[in-house]
Amino acid sequence: MKAAAVLCVCACLFSGARYMEWLEQDSSPWGNLARFFYGPDTRKEMRRLQTVKEISPGIPLITALCYHEVRPDRRDDCMNVDPEIFRRHIREFRKAGYTFINVDDLRLYKAGSKQLPEKAVLISFDDGYADNYDYAYPILREEQVPATFFVVSDKIGSENRMTADELREMRAGGMAIGSHTVHHENLAGMTGEEIDFEMRESKESLEKILGNPVCAVAYPGGKTNGAVLDKVKKYYDVAFVASVSPETKQTMYTLQRYGVFKWNEHIESIFKNR
Repeated sequence: MKAAAVLCVCACLFSGARYMEWLEQDSSPWGNLARFFYGPDTRKEMRRLQTVKEISPGIPLITALCYHEVRPDRRDDCMNVDPEIFRRHIREFRKAGYTFINVDDLRLYKAGSKQLPEKAVLISFDDGYADNYDYAYPILREEQVPATFFVVSDKIGSENRMTADELREMRAGGMAIGSHTVHHENLAGMTGEEIDFEMRESKESLEKILGNPVCAVAYPGGKTNGAVLDKVKKYYDVAFVASVSPETKQTMYTLQRYGVFKWNEHIESIFKNR
């Protein structure tokens, strides 16, 4: 009886600690135990989205992620996520009740012809690295998950970058391709004419390769200003920065994304990134 009582008290204390968010659900033993019993903890993210709803009415309530490289041989690179950790992220989001979307869904949402799921997550990749095709794309196909790849148009087919054929294959396989401009330079430091070129030329180049409209752009380095925002609206339906600031008002042209890095072993830690 005493042992049962002790176990009951311990279970109550553990449940209370989880409820109060005292358990760090990352890679600690307590976090792994809490994840085993309760699944991934997304309460921090749900509170952020409630803030988004209050200060940015009309903005899609999505969790957007920004990956760069996904490869097994560069584990010391902070911008690289091991492929099996990437797969873990997908499965944890799914276990937490999320539905995966891409920028095509956002375009339809903006046009008023599609509703988004209650818990939507958008996986995106910046820069167009070759490993996106070699490692990330096979996992996305196996897990039956759509994603969006923001590509630097001038780098297509160059060393360590995806080729035009690979982009076409991915698009046919249900992935969305977006622009990351022509040269991946700071748009906020350019003239209006230079910004217009980067926006227009990258879109036209990608559409010529894909044979499909390109509706989204990600700002290089996440940098933008009033002049950039004036130009982006001419060519795209949605645009993304590469950071999260919960108290900053968003528009369809300043949608926020969490950067994902090598230390994000579980999805709870992603929600700490800013």
